[in-house]
Amino acid sequence: MTIIKNKAQQVKIIAIMLITMILVNLLQPLDAMAASLQLDETGYNYTGISFTNGVKLENKVIWNMKMDGKDVFCVDSGAPANTESGYNPESYMSDKKDLLSKIAYYGFTQTDQSYKEFATTQLLIWEALGEQLEWTSLPNYWSDREVILARVKKHDAQPSWDKQTITLIEGQEFVLDDTNKVADWLSVTNNTTGISVTKDGNKLKLKADKNAESGEILFAKVPNTTIGTSIIYNKADRQSLVDFHLQDAGNATLKVNVKKLGGVRIKKIDETTKQPLPNTTIKFEYNNTFKEVVTNDDGVAELQGIPEGTEVKVSELLAPTNYHNLGESQTVVVKPDEVIELIFNNSEQVGIVSLKKTGQLFGDVMPNDHYSLADALYGIYDSTDTRIGELSTDEFGKATSITLGLGKYYLLEERAPLGYLLSEEKVSFEIEYAGQDVAITSTQVQAVDIEQKGTAKLIKEDAETGDKAQGNAVLDGAVYELYRSSDDKLMDTVTIENGQAQSDNLVLDSYYWLEKEAPTGYLLDSNKHTFDLTYNKESESANTTVTVKEKVIKEKIKVIKCDEVTKEPIKNNSATFKIKDMQTGEFIEQNRKSEFSTDKTGEFTTDNLPYGDYELIEIIAPSNYQLMSKPRSIKIDGTHDGVIEMRITNKESPKVFPIKNEPQKVVPIKALKGLASNPLPALGDKNSLTIILLGLGIITIGIAIYRNNKYKKQKH
Repeated sequence: MTIIKNKAQQVKIIAIMLITMILVNLLQPLDAMAASLQLDETGYNYTGISFTNGVKLENKVIWNMKMDGKDVFCVDSGAPANTESGYNPESYMSDKKDLLSKIAYYGFTQTDQSYKEFATTQLLIWEALGEQLEWTSLPNYWSDREVILARVKKHDAQPSWDKQTITLIEGQEFVLDDTNKVADWLSVTNNTTGISVTKDGNKLKLKADKNAESGEILFAKVPNTTIGTSIIYNKADRQSLVDFHLQDAGNATLKVNVKKLGGVRIKKIDETTKQPLPNTTIKFEYNNTFKEVVTNDDGVAELQGIPEGTEVKVSELLAPTNYHNLGESQTVVVKPDEVIELIFNNSEQVGIVSLKKTGQLFGDVMPNDHYSLADALYGIYDSTDTRIGELSTDEFGKATSITLGLGKYYLLEERAPLGYLLSEEKVSFEIEYAGQDVAITSTQVQAVDIEQKGTAKLIKEDAETGDKAQGNAVLDGAVYELYRSSDDKLMDTVTIENGQAQSDNLVLDSYYWLEKEAPTGYLLDSNKHTFDLTYNKESESANTTVTVKEKVIKEKIKVIKCDEVTKEPIKNNSATFKIKDMQTGEFIEQNRKSEFSTDKTGEFTTDNLPYGDYELIEIIAPSNYQLMSKPRSIKIDGTHDGVIEMRITNKESPKVFPIKNEPQKVVPIKALKGLASNPLPALGDKNSLTIILLGLGIITIGIAIYRNNKYKKQKH
């Protein structure tokens, strides 16, 4: 009985456990239940160091993993994985997501998806994430790895023509070669242009028919179905697994500008009767080629099948019998799906005049850029003095008129070319009939112009005072040489008079003045003073003026006040001077002062003074010194290296001793030592006799004392 009860109790416990397990499974989230992992051995192993935890994994099995039947790849090599459910899906976010998705696509998705290809792709994904692979049993892994990476690189590469625009002409095939060698992967994904696109390896062949339009053609390397969001499956303490999808389809764009075809039709008619003219040869020029077409009985010549936008020049090459070619031509731009019609007329024979222009002095060879035969303008006048046209000369002095009817004419210059005087001469000519076989008759005339010349004027000024020279300097007398700039040829030598000089009858050119001799009191100017003597169409002569600023010779005056006896500077005892400008008679003033005083070192220095003569005058001598007896002359002439040093000596004033009325005192012998420091009496002093007597007394007393001492010594 007890055994039966125990068994019943065990059955109840088992039932409760089963019910609990069912309830737990029922209460789990739906998304966790929806993600179940299945593991299958690929049969391949590897050894490496995990990128997630740095642990070395020895001979690890590479598993083929499927999440709910879809192949997924591990992105966490350091965690375990089991066949189980409970994985949570979410969008995969990683800076390597794009690379990993391409490795997964080209390593596995785009293959026959064998275990070997799965294992190879898994190892390459781990390597891309940082796994240090040391060994694998996968055969040919390293070569397969390079193939996958090469495909990834090719996916990222764009064809060389991506985003470019090509022009496609209606009816013509255009071959576009991809120099980046990726076009063989491309497929057309969108083409609304109507352009036929075929592919031969890396070459695209495009052709537009009459209905094709300009637009864009879109390409992709992979189908849009491969593009999507990569999903990562996470579960605590388990490997994270990703279902990879490509982020882009390797798109490329080609812009195509379709040019439609059009044409040009010429109708040739008689100008007077308006009747068509057959047998006229028309020349069509376009794209560096030409085509000749003869008008039919209706006077029509056509050019068909020309791409729109093509510039076509149409001209009459040969006129029909009894007509003269007028040289008529027109240029048109072909329009799409349209034939442009032009009408050409023929008229009576015409002629042209050709002008050959030269210069009187230089002929047709110009000496420099200041002269030119180009751009002379001539009016063409008929016999009634009516202006009917014009012609303009080229650089060789040549010009050809427009076509003119038969008759008498003359040319009149209305604008002279550069460097020439305007001519008032009428140049007559006549256009004569030359026979019906001549399309345009011609005649030639010549015209001669006179070259313009000019004067170069040079004005000489002081750099500081203008037309007034400084000091004793003068501006006149300077000698200048005039040189031609192009070859430094000496053209003239002039001397400045009244502040200026000039050189006349000069050819228009570039020149420079160079001073040969400086005027008195000025430094020689070594600068080239360049100028251009340029054409002046408003005058018969071209003139220019150059003003040259001269630098006057200047020097400073340095005065050193010295003792006449010691020749040393008198320091800390200033003397005051004035300096007279002998040219003007005025005293020099600097810093608003006309007096100059020596400093504590016994000297002073003036600022620069211009070329000339000056006087140095002492107005206050140093204390206890006599005043300089007369002014000292100074000549500033530039020979003193910039500073004229004047050593001015002064004689010390005589000393005067006061007269004393006190009685004379006998000076002890001890005091004799101090006599040397007192001055001897000067001649004429009133107390000199007293001093002499006092001295004699002292000498007598000394002799007496000496003899007395000597006597005592002899006695003893």
